[in-house]
Amino acid sequence: MSRALVTGATRGAGRAVAAALACAGYETCALGRDRLVLEELRSDFGVLPMAIDLTDREAVRVIVEGMKPDIVVHAALRWPTEKAFEKLQEADIDMALEVNLSAMFHLTRLVLPAMKEQGLGALFVVSPHPGESPSILERSVAGANDAFVDALQGELADVGITAQSIICEKPPFHSLVASILEHLETVGLAPLRYKADAHNHQGTRNVT
Repeated sequence: MSRALVTGATRGAGRAVAAALACAGYETCALGRDRLVLEELRSDFGVLPMAIDLTDREAVRVIVEGMKPDIVVHAALRWPTEKAFEKLQEADIDMALEVNLSAMFHLTRLVLPAMKEQGLGALFVVSPHPGESPSILERSVAGANDAFVDALQGELADVGITAQSIICEKPPFHSLVASILEHLETVGLAPLRYKADAHNHQGTRNVT
């Protein structure tokens, strides 16, 4: 069975993706900080809940090394409430870069060896929507995400691993979820064909 690891799974796009992957038949590990929401996802969709902070690198390492996922969806997006760049505190900038970039880099580094060994894998990076009046910080992270994915594609093209950058749409994230599922089927990582009724009635239940 294909194994999927979804970060930021307790809210927004991450929650929708984790639920949809589990409904489609993937063994899905959902990472997030809200234990209550993770338990709801486990009860409703059968995900494997992992209540940790992505910045806890040792905890992430243990999970990744034990799971060896074929699929990783980086959907953890955490931003300061302040939009004006000059009004940000140092801690605001550090938090955004740590969660949205550094944690993604480290997690990707951990999963690549196993993916390369089996010659198959898929990485997805969810970026903030450019049409939602993003802050300078959000735009900078989105640009870094795109550059990172481009570099991965160039390096991994010949080893059977794909990397994609996906824009985070508004809820209920139907297009984003469909794009991920279709890509996984195309590259041979679908455990079973995703059923339309599961997507319409289960995969989006309680995920907005």
